[in-house]
Amino acid sequence: MLQRTSARLLWLGGSGSVPALGGDLRPQTGKYVNVIPEGTQPLGGSATSGVRRATVAHADAHNYYSTALNHDNLMEFAAPEARQLYAPPRGGGTGARRGMKKWSRHLSADLYDELLKLPLRYALHDFVTLQRHASGLLQPPPADGALPPGVFTMHSPPSTEAAGDAYHYMVAGTPGLSAVGYAPPLGPADAHDVIPFFIHRTSSGKLPGKIYSMHAKNLMPNFVLKIYNVEGNLFRMEEELMKIFPTKKMFVRAHGIFIYNVGVDARQVLHHWMLGLGF
Repeated sequence: MLQRTSARLLWLGGSGSVPALGGDLRPQTGKYVNVIPEGTQPLGGSATSGVRRATVAHADAHNYYSTALNHDNLMEFAAPEARQLYAPPRGGGTGARRGMKKWSRHLSADLYDELLKLPLRYALHDFVTLQRHASGLLQPPPADGALPPGVFTMHSPPSTEAAGDAYHYMVAGTPGLSAVGYAPPLGPADAHDVIPFFIHRTSSGKLPGKIYSMHAKNLMPNFVLKIYNVEGNLFRMEEELMKIFPTKKMFVRAHGIFIYNVGVDARQVLHHWMLGLGF
């Protein structure tokens, strides 16, 4: 798509993972209905309040809103340290923008409930176990004489110290959980059942599955989900995916599985299923 701006012809590209944001150099006045420039809006109520009219979710009946209560506005352009201080605990909390992003995993209960209703062949973990595991709350209590979680024994003492005593080091952060939200795989929900395929994570703990626009040049909102890093019996995995995406066409190839004509939420559904399996 070529959009003519006041300066030049601007190319608006995009794909499934990087959406195209329009580069409008001119104001939006008159382009859509009821778009009023912010500078010409009248002051709300008394002129001393200095609060301009706005239509936001936190506004009251008189269109007043205070940015002190809108933490998203406060933290949108804040320093990373302030954003980290404000960030709620994983797995819930007020103010958190839910959704599975690149480095954070917020599990959706209603989506997982729909997966549990399906007649899937391989058992899934319950949702509470997944939430506690993603929050690092499934660490077993240390046994008598065992080191506390996050403390490890050095294989060799420092060169400046004498040998003979045990030296320890501690890893900062939540034990069993890295700073980017990576928790080690849970393992299968049914220990006596064998899952005939295996799903590999990347070195940063990300699960496979990316969405690509079926025609990125036209900004087509239909996507193809490509699942790599899977080994084993891919056809048994395809049978499970056919129950999850019953109306989509799939192709099993030697290196992965392609699912066509999906929406942008297909990766979130896929990752909920993979986490439920224990991968």
